[in-house]
Amino acid sequence: MVSLGISEFTFGYAFLYEQTQQNWGDLRACPILPSLQAEKDAGWDAHLPVVGTDYYYQFKLSDYLWRGNATFIKDGTYAAPYYRLWLHRRDGNRQHQRLREHCTDNPNTYYVAPECFSIDQFNDAFLNHNITQRSRIIPVTECDDIDDDEQHCMTFQPGISGFILHSEPKRRERSYSGDEVEKLYRESHQQWKHLDRHFMDTLFHKTDSAVKRALEREEPWRMRADQARREIDFVPQQHTPTEVLTRTSELLSTFFGLTMVLVGTTAK
Repeated sequence: MVSLGISEFTFGYAFLYEQTQQNWGDLRACPILPSLQAEKDAGWDAHLPVVGTDYYYQFKLSDYLWRGNATFIKDGTYAAPYYRLWLHRRDGNRQHQRLREHCTDNPNTYYVAPECFSIDQFNDAFLNHNITQRSRIIPVTECDDIDDDEQHCMTFQPGISGFILHSEPKRRERSYSGDEVEKLYRESHQQWKHLDRHFMDTLFHKTDSAVKRALEREEPWRMRADQARREIDFVPQQHTPTEVLTRTSELLSTFFGLTMVLVGTTAK
């Protein structure tokens, strides 16, 4: 087994940096980060697409396994090397279940993991601007609910679009290699809307509703106590669109571990 020896933050930063640098003609990807508040006076919102939609990423690290005694080579699941990413088992796999709750109203929610088997390969990919191409993008909508304390993982192989969710193996046929990310974004064209004030307010309300549903399931006693307070904490109509995006990105980051990316075009 080979682990990259980097953090999820480092991988996520590299992936998001490339999203802002990619050139897909009329297509633009703009990550929405909690640091927006510090950037709002620099004309940051001028970089937003005018028409588009929202994507959500949670970054995971992957291990590369190639030896014959690797679990899923030894048992015959794979006949060649594969990548593995672990889900966090804490609190009944709560992190995964929160993402499953989020994807109910936000189908463009994904796990993203590197397809690099050494730190040298990762560094080379970053310097040559192809971290995105060396990544795997897995739709959370293709995953199952998990409500136990068992250790689960996902595995996938380079060049094969499917992936397997373990511990009871379930093969899924749909995930994306990073070099398909432009195709992934363009497939959402029918979802594109004007990224106006209404769109921003709706993003906040969808995120806030997903948080409430998750808390109701996890800790109903706390949800009832906190609900009235949370509903008056932030009223979108009393804030600028950039402030609404900032608040939304903070909720996504702190509660779901997600980064939002707005994708679309600057053409009206």
